[in-house]
Amino acid sequence: MAASLDNPSVQAGELYAGYACDESMRAAVSSGGIVSAVLIHLLRSGYDGVLVSRISSDGATSAVTRLVRSEAEVLEHAGSSYIDTPVLQAVDDLCASGALAGRRYAVVALPCQVRALRKKILRQGDLAASLYPIIGLFCRGNVKPAFYDHLLDREGIDPSQVRSLRVRRGQVKGRVEVVLSDGRQRRLSFSHLNACRTLGLHAKRLCLWCGEHLAEEADLSVGDVFLKEFKNRLIKHSAYVARNAPAAALLEALIDGGQITCSHVGMETYRRRFRRVERFSNDLASRRLAARLAGRRTPRGKLPGRFSVFRCLAWTIILLHGRLSERRWAGCCLYAMPQWWLAAWALAVKALSRF
Repeated sequence: MAASLDNPSVQAGELYAGYACDESMRAAVSSGGIVSAVLIHLLRSGYDGVLVSRISSDGATSAVTRLVRSEAEVLEHAGSSYIDTPVLQAVDDLCASGALAGRRYAVVALPCQVRALRKKILRQGDLAASLYPIIGLFCRGNVKPAFYDHLLDREGIDPSQVRSLRVRRGQVKGRVEVVLSDGRQRRLSFSHLNACRTLGLHAKRLCLWCGEHLAEEADLSVGDVFLKEFKNRLIKHSAYVARNAPAAALLEALIDGGQITCSHVGMETYRRRFRRVERFSNDLASRRLAARLAGRRTPRGKLPGRFSVFRCLAWTIILLHGRLSERRWAGCCLYAMPQWWLAAWALAVKALSRF
């Protein structure tokens, strides 16, 4: 299938939507397959490897970041996980082993990890040539491994028997695919997982105070597009943004080669459509009082955002659920609640966040 391009060239800072043209590649990914298409293109172009992450299990659910060198391994690690990943540790290990000298690696990371990598590159300028591109994933919060342990226990699955777990997003819904050590496959409710995430169960604490979700310091940012005009399309699209000229040239090479498609959306259009979501996610001022009400520690100094009673109530619900989930008895009770109960609270949070 030939790639389509609405504009004569990809412009840095602009947001586009598209998908991988290889149907077999899209079958292995959770969204449009843009990240996998880029990584495979880089490997075919002579890159020495790419750092990717996935959920794994070694007696308990955990996240692993691995250096992979084959197309099959890239697709094996494709898919969403919503879990904190050890990307920075993997980069440190590469540096300590001396494996970076004279070699090129791509890195897939979360926005907070991208910022940390940029600081590391500023301190060690020679890393810039070895770690490029840094691909940042859109992110609005991650969870601790205990989140998945509880979900698996609820379904009668022993976490130590899980070989892999990946989340596949649809335009509205999705599915959670679990592969057990004996090869059997199970599916978990994506709606239940999403409700638990929305309520902040076992949320990573740093995520509770994060106001940067689009990986603006990455070379290439990629995430779900979630715009109305893309919901009814047969093929799910990804949103992507080249943050600099070399990244724009990389995307153009994939488009010209018929590897990905490209439709111009525009960053301003995206931000306008999601202004309420952005306002809620970036309003740390309303979060401060909510944190105090929930018994959470708060950062010092002035926080960005304009205080809203409704957003404060939404964050109070999230922070209270998150705190309760970390207590053994309360956490077990929360995950055992009927799906409709958790879904109702999640809907209440979403409704309050819109004000």
